[in-house]
Amino acid sequence: MFHVKQSDRQAGRVAAWTSAVSSLAKPSLFHVKQLRRLRRRGTALLVLMAAIPLIAACDVADQPDGWAAPTLDPVEPETRLIAPTGEDQVVAVQLLDGNLGSAVWEFPDDDGNFPGLDGEIEPVAFYADPVWVEATDEWLLAGYSDGALYAVRRDGESARLVFDSEDRLVADLVVDGTRVYVADTGYRVYAVDIEQPGEPIWTWDGGSDLQIWGGPALVDTERGRLLIAAGLDGRISAINVDGELAGRSAWQIEIESGIAGSIGATDGLVFVGGLDRTLYGLDAATGAQIWATEASHWLWGTPLIRDGVIYTTDLRGNVYAIDALTGARKWLQPFPVGDRIRAQPLYVEHESGQGGILVIVARGGMIHQLNATDGSPLRQFRLEGAKDLMANAILRDDRILVGDEDGVLYAVLLGANQAVRLYPQN
Repeated sequence: MFHVKQSDRQAGRVAAWTSAVSSLAKPSLFHVKQLRRLRRRGTALLVLMAAIPLIAACDVADQPDGWAAPTLDPVEPETRLIAPTGEDQVVAVQLLDGNLGSAVWEFPDDDGNFPGLDGEIEPVAFYADPVWVEATDEWLLAGYSDGALYAVRRDGESARLVFDSEDRLVADLVVDGTRVYVADTGYRVYAVDIEQPGEPIWTWDGGSDLQIWGGPALVDTERGRLLIAAGLDGRISAINVDGELAGRSAWQIEIESGIAGSIGATDGLVFVGGLDRTLYGLDAATGAQIWATEASHWLWGTPLIRDGVIYTTDLRGNVYAIDALTGARKWLQPFPVGDRIRAQPLYVEHESGQGGILVIVARGGMIHQLNATDGSPLRQFRLEGAKDLMANAILRDDRILVGDEDGVLYAVLLGANQAVRLYPQN
């Protein structure tokens, strides 16, 4: 059963987020090697400290309330989805007529409780996207402040505590059958069997005072399956997940700056974007660098890999298309959005079957549709009234579903400058 944690683990949003962000800025938390790397690149520590709000796409007075994405219910994708509310909760939404939605259940309820859990719970925010586990018919939800991993029945009848981390949870989860890999802000990665909750199968400790924000990636290599994780100290680590070596490092490399975004992977390669403005293509089995290409600003968002092309964005608002095998630019020039982007690009098949549409959601409310082949603009639409679009968008039929920081869910029609508010109803 769940037990309420100590009050210092239940800090409010501002204190919790400030603590996470300020960990980058405190000189005492930097390794000597990191300080030396900053000096080698001619970057003063004060510059990095001043830029911390940009990394988080917020400042202390405007900290995000989580950026977990809405997710379609895999059993009822036409009529149900779950999404964060922006108010310490995740809600299951029943779509009534395609344009309106009503709450089926909320986790936790308004009093901080939920059937099956003992005592008040305070996740504070949800940053990791919800993940459905087919074998148990449950949603996995990672609470930020309480560091807890919950399994909630798809019908909302009950929930259970699967795992209790020692630190906060920001990174996306990686699910493999009934096993889930959890990376926390204490720079540890856990392998957890959700059918046997409690102690992890194994724990990997990176031994760093910095944190892991980006989601790891599980890849198959000639050396076996590896989980690739990266952190704010600039290290990229491959962790064995099976056999006698499970939980031990297979290889590790270090780049010139921190890594805040998630790992991308395909065809034996992994892709890592750093705060040194560089996207790296690495051999998944060895960590050897295959290529590197520079952007105009720090890379934080999760890259999208589609048909051998990586679509990624930087914090200056530029969108890039890069050949996954060579690192060469696929477009003549990046597309300038002119606003910060945290959401992952969304690829939509074109009705003609030739090429595709790349959907870019900017924080300030602009939604851009680009020709994925050459990066030329097709359509743009401002989502009026939306507050801070930081979560990934998803596609449902011919509509893009977008959730803002306040937990308002919108449906934007692909072929027209039109949007409706799905949930909550006005």
